[in-house]
Amino acid sequence: MNKNDLEPIKSQQLNLDLFELDPLLDKNYSNTLEIYDLSGKFLYDKHNKYLSSASAEETEFTRITNYKDMELRISVTAANIERVKGGSKQRVFVFPGAREEIIEDVLRKLATERRAEAYEATTGTNAGTKFVGIAFTLYEIYEELKRVGKSYSYSEIREALHIMNRSILSIQSMDNSIDLSAPFFPIMAIADRANKKETRSFVCFHPMVTDAILTLNFRRYNYAKALEFKRHYTRLTYKRLCHRWVQASPGKPYTILLSTLISAMKDPYQNTYQDKALFKDVMDDLVNEDVLERYEMIPKKEGKKIVDWRFELYASNTFAKQVAANNKVANALLGNDPKPEEHPVSRIQEIKDEIDF
Repeated sequence: MNKNDLEPIKSQQLNLDLFELDPLLDKNYSNTLEIYDLSGKFLYDKHNKYLSSASAEETEFTRITNYKDMELRISVTAANIERVKGGSKQRVFVFPGAREEIIEDVLRKLATERRAEAYEATTGTNAGTKFVGIAFTLYEIYEELKRVGKSYSYSEIREALHIMNRSILSIQSMDNSIDLSAPFFPIMAIADRANKKETRSFVCFHPMVTDAILTLNFRRYNYAKALEFKRHYTRLTYKRLCHRWVQASPGKPYTILLSTLISAMKDPYQNTYQDKALFKDVMDDLVNEDVLERYEMIPKKEGKKIVDWRFELYASNTFAKQVAANNKVANALLGNDPKPEEHPVSRIQEIKDEIDF
């Protein structure tokens, strides 16, 4: 399927307008997405990112996370692309990693700047399926990366886009009320031109991204701050807290288990104490960057054996004020005026149709 198989749908324009943020006042902000941003969909281990040969099991990884009363299984299948190594071309399996995550975040940021459009597939097995897409240039990605302190060459950006177009993301709830499987970017087009400023490109986002945008299940967050974190798991934890910790206030702890963070974000180490040390560093990062005022780690025991750790997180004044401001935006978005203790974002609609790519 390509862009020629898509028909613009104007009836969704109001929802796309609500996804937009002020390009001046909110230049450092973007939106987190319900369900989509709750788990780790990227592989940060560079040693395992590129595989010249692999079994079927080695070309997929899975994360487990909870969404309200549902357990979700998130699986990522590696892309198969051609790379040049040692002067010769070879095909390799590649998992999307930190580079792909950051470039997707940049494209989602651009989508908040009155750039996104809604489409409907008109042909094939996906006829009737809705997508949110965005037109852009490689130069625009390059410049936005530079603005937020990141640097990738044009060839690296291009390769990242191809990986996201060929890597499959599957999201399934155990009760089968959610069952989506598609490439991160199901539709992509890049027109080659010598002048990179004029290299027009187009992608459609994953169906879960489309659903979150069109059903208004998103929340504003400080995207530039997220990209400042050098530790990948700090960035991912920060985005999760921005989306889920809607009642953040000093003195009222947010509680989460180490095992919950591990299953949602990474493969566990053989020794739990290594994961404990990793996420202790994550929490230290958040304290140092004025997201948390402090945190406590409390062992969870079975008899005398420590089987897990409970983190109790205390918001900084700065983060609590940011969450309060984001709540106002969410409430205005839905036309609600909820009491402070109410969650302003409604439950995402059940997704029962399995999309075939």
